[in-house]
Amino acid sequence: MSVPQSVSAAIDTLLHPKHVALIGVSDNAASLGGRPLRLLDQHRFPGGLYPVNPRGAVQGREAYSNVLEVPTSPDIAMVTVRADRVPAVLRDCVAAGVKAAIVCSSGFGEGLGGGAELRDELAAILKESDLRIIGPNCEGLASLPAAAPLTFSPVLDVARTGRPLREGGVSVLSQSGGLGFAVAEWGSAVGVGFRYIVSTGNELDLDVLDFAEYLADDAGTEVVAMLVEGFGRPERFEAIRRRYHELGKLLVVVKLGGSPPGFVGARAHTGHDAGESGEYERLFEGDGVLRAANEEQLTDMLQALSKSPRLAGPRIGVVTTSGGAGVWTADVCHAAGLELPAFSEETQERLSRYMPAFGSPINPVDLTAQFLTEGAFTPVVETVIDSGEVDGVILVSSLSTPGRLERDREGLAALCQRAGLPLFVLSYTHPAATTVTLLEELRLPWYTSSARAAKGMASLLTHSSEKK
Repeated sequence: MSVPQSVSAAIDTLLHPKHVALIGVSDNAASLGGRPLRLLDQHRFPGGLYPVNPRGAVQGREAYSNVLEVPTSPDIAMVTVRADRVPAVLRDCVAAGVKAAIVCSSGFGEGLGGGAELRDELAAILKESDLRIIGPNCEGLASLPAAAPLTFSPVLDVARTGRPLREGGVSVLSQSGGLGFAVAEWGSAVGVGFRYIVSTGNELDLDVLDFAEYLADDAGTEVVAMLVEGFGRPERFEAIRRRYHELGKLLVVVKLGGSPPGFVGARAHTGHDAGESGEYERLFEGDGVLRAANEEQLTDMLQALSKSPRLAGPRIGVVTTSGGAGVWTADVCHAAGLELPAFSEETQERLSRYMPAFGSPINPVDLTAQFLTEGAFTPVVETVIDSGEVDGVILVSSLSTPGRLERDREGLAALCQRAGLPLFVLSYTHPAATTVTLLEELRLPWYTSSARAAKGMASLLTHSSEKK
C-alpha cells in the first residue's frame, strides 16, 4: 500500500498545475466534455495540455488513446468519462504517476442511489495509492493565478462573458459546482476579484474543509466564501475558524439544507448529511465567520470585504443629493446596527458651504438635487472624512446620467488612497455603464439598494478589529 500524499501537497498541485491530462475530452467544444479544453485555450494556460480520447484528434490537437501514452507524467487529470469507466481511468492515472484528479463524472450513489458500488471501488483505489481526488460529481475548479480553468462552467467562458474574471483576494469553496461558479458571476458584476473557485461535489476524498485549511495560509486569499450542505467531520471547523481569526481573514458561510426538504435535497444532490440546523448554528458562531442568508447578501458582503478597509466603529456619515434617499439610508443603517451621529457645529459650518440654504449639514448631509448641476462630491466627502466624527461614509445620489461622477474621478481616486476608512457609493437609480466602469477602477463598493449598502457596510463592522 502506498503512503497517502499529503492533503496540502495535493491541493497545491491542483491549484498550481503544470501538466494536465483531459481524459474523455470531446471534440465538440460546446459540450460539457469539450469545454475544459476550450476554456484552457481561451485563458492561455501556460502548461502542457494532453487530450485523452481513443477516437483521435480533439479540437485540432493531437489526442492520446490512454493517459499511459502521454509523453510526460501529468500532475493533474481531469476526468469526464462515464461513471462505469472512472475506476479503470483512475487505475491508469495511478500507473501514470498522476498526483491528483478532478472527477466530474456523476453516478456514484447520489440522486436515486445508483452507482454506490462504483463509489466503493474508487475509495479502494484511493486507499491503495497516493492519488488524491476532488469529486466525483463536481464541476472542477478555476485557478486564476495559474490561468487554469479546469472546469466546464460557462462563467469562465470569455467568449460568452466578454472578459475574464477579475483577479483578487476572494476564494470560493462550494460543494455545489453550479452555485460556486455562480458566486463568481454575481461578484464579477460588481467588480469583485477572485483567486480560486473550487467545487468539491460528493467529497469522496478532498473536501471543502481541506481547502479552507490550506487557504488560511495562502497569502493571496483574504476572504473565503464557503457554500456547504454539510461537513463530513464538522468538529474540524472550530480550529479552522480560529486560524482565520488569528490571521485577520474571514470565512463567509452559506449553509444549505437547513429545512426538511432542503435536507432531503442535499442528500440526493451530493450525498451529504446536512445535519441538525442548531448544531451548525453553534458551529458558525464566533470571530472569523460571517453568515450570508441569500445570494444578494453574499455578493454584498464579498464586495464590501474585498474592496474596503474594516470599520473601526459603527459611526456612518451619509452624504446625499436626495433628502428622501438619505432618510431611507439612515433608517436601514440603524436597522443594521450602525449609527448616524449628528455632526459638530464646526463640521456643519464647513459642510454648509457646499449646499444651498435649504440643505442640511446635520447627518444625513442633504446637498439637495440642486447640487447635481455643478457641484463636486469630493470636497464634501473629504470634509466628512476629515471631521474624525465617522468611521465610514455612504455617498448617495442618482448616477444614471453618464458623466455625473466623472468630474470627481481624480479627487475620489486621491481620497481613496488616503482615507483609511470605507467609502461606499449608493445610486438609487441604476448607474450608467461608464459610471460602473469608473467605480470599478476606483475599487469603490457600489450598490443600488440602501438596505444592501447598509448590510454590506455592517459586515465590515462585525470583525472590525481583525483587519484595518
